[in-house]
Amino acid sequence: MVDVAKYPFLTHRSGSDNLYYKRSVPTELCAPGRPKQVWKSLGTPYRKKAERAYAAKHAEIELLFDQWKREDNQPAATAVTESVEPSASNPAVSPLTPALLRKLADNHYLNTYENDFDWRSDLWRRTRDNEDAFWAGDVIKHPANDWQQRNGQSYSYYALLMEEPVLDEVFLYCVYFSRKKRLRELRRHYELGDTTSVEKSADKLLSSHELKICDADRNRLLRKLLQSEIKALEDITAGNEAIFDGIVSSQDASVGVKEPKPKASPAEIASVLAEKYIDTTARERDWPTKTILRKRAELREFFEICGDRPINTYHREDGVKFKDVESALPIYRQKIPFKGLSLADTADKATELRNKGQDVELLSPLTINDKIGSVSLFFEWAKTRTVGVTNPVADQGIKRRKNRRQGKKVHPWTTDELNRMFAAPIYVGCQSETHWKQSGQTILRQSAKFWVPLIGLFSGMRLGEIIQLQVSDVKEKDGIHYFDVTPIGIDPADEEAVDADEEKSLKTSSSRRAIPIHKMLFDLGFEEFLEIRRASGSTRLFPEYEKAKDDGSWSKQFSKYFKRFRESVGVKRRGVRFHSLRHNVEDALRNAHVLKEIRDAIQGHGENGVSAEYGSGYYLATLGGALQKIGYDGVNFPALNSENRAEPKAPTY
Repeated sequence: MVDVAKYPFLTHRSGSDNLYYKRSVPTELCAPGRPKQVWKSLGTPYRKKAERAYAAKHAEIELLFDQWKREDNQPAATAVTESVEPSASNPAVSPLTPALLRKLADNHYLNTYENDFDWRSDLWRRTRDNEDAFWAGDVIKHPANDWQQRNGQSYSYYALLMEEPVLDEVFLYCVYFSRKKRLRELRRHYELGDTTSVEKSADKLLSSHELKICDADRNRLLRKLLQSEIKALEDITAGNEAIFDGIVSSQDASVGVKEPKPKASPAEIASVLAEKYIDTTARERDWPTKTILRKRAELREFFEICGDRPINTYHREDGVKFKDVESALPIYRQKIPFKGLSLADTADKATELRNKGQDVELLSPLTINDKIGSVSLFFEWAKTRTVGVTNPVADQGIKRRKNRRQGKKVHPWTTDELNRMFAAPIYVGCQSETHWKQSGQTILRQSAKFWVPLIGLFSGMRLGEIIQLQVSDVKEKDGIHYFDVTPIGIDPADEEAVDADEEKSLKTSSSRRAIPIHKMLFDLGFEEFLEIRRASGSTRLFPEYEKAKDDGSWSKQFSKYFKRFRESVGVKRRGVRFHSLRHNVEDALRNAHVLKEIRDAIQGHGENGVSAEYGSGYYLATLGGALQKIGYDGVNFPALNSENRAEPKAPTY
């Protein structure tokens, strides 16, 4: 689906495979001889390439609209006169791309932090210069009404401070109270859609980056800057709340005198420290990008649930709260009715639906324990840097009975589901690579869409292992063709050795293995497909699917496609996905009475015990003999590719 938020004018056009930039002409610019809509081809049917071309087309249309404004003698806020070349004082119109929008918002977030520091530094200087003016409320306004309810009683923290006033404590509370008032005002502005307060900030940012943007993009920028400023103030005040909130409850004589908790000394904000932890640990342990992103996301969930505040202000109740919320979260919380909700609200909604009898699948204990473990490691690391830090999630892991048989989360494909897959247009005839859902005359025998599921079903390879295969990984030894599944793919003709872009990854060390190629793949035309790939000069077997840039995963892009494909053929059963094909292979080998040790060698599962330290594994012929026993009774595979080709050179064992 088109990402409307990032690319609002990206769309398809009937009769063309290419993607288009489509935009309605503003009413004030409509005139005889002008179109009501502007269509610009992006020159490619591929989404990623179209996104890269989008910004240029967006800028082109903005310039066209500005030209029409000048022709109509209308003022153009972003017009670039023909007689003046773009310069630092008169920059050209720039499209507000998602990356640029994030950059400007991040700059405003940091500026808010810096401005807050400068503001309170100036107030503190004036306070020290004239304490009388501070106590009189001339430097900063003192709280007039901060009464709150706690445990059924009213209290004022300001009144408590003033019983035995200490200058710096009263000053900090006045700053905190003033900042909270500002935060309430900004939230109200956001609710009203009033972005006046960030107009000057937007102008400064655009000027400092020598940018000009159109009116529509400016509205987007103002809204984003307002959100960014609110988030910055929320993060700043969160640290103060840990110090100021609830102190008075310890003074309630009617409940009994209790020793107040020691006041936390100033410490780093947890989220700031978390970035240092991730950066340091990632280097020390050589974390891949995917692990870094997962750890960061898990820590951000903790901060969202428990608040982002000084690292030494978290306690056991925070850990209990984190565990309780995570235990109530649904697996698919990005879908309606959970989409857009906070984690706490999502947990409450899921609980509400389950109480009404709806089937809402929750996070597994394994997933929850993994998140608790990530948070626990962070706090243990923080203990070595900051005094007074406690681990709030210590002993919060979910206890699981040993040897308890867990229900399967992933299920093999049934015969009916496999037949649905191989009856899809991709295998019997579709319109094109792009329109693979529509019936036609084209069988995609040169596409990853055709071969990747088949390889998975007849090899047991993981999706990432298949996608990252290189042409040189298809080898032959003693008459046996096989896939050489390795962590690094090297082209023997490449004198420059391994390029950084050619790096591959495996799940475990035991994943490195040789997997004989099943004869069914040759019968379906795999040899011809391989020859075409070699002749094209491509180093990779499936170059149309690249490594994901965000987390370095080889499987991510194809996995998204395969979910759409699976649902398009009506396979929506819970627990059935691409990884399920490995379960089909395991069942097929087990039913053919193949030894478990050989099954594990094919699937890439490690050996246990002393035997794992000896030898180089099973002979290729032994693995090949076992793998050729894989069969699926009742499954109607695609028609054999026997036309206009010689008999396939299937391996013999």
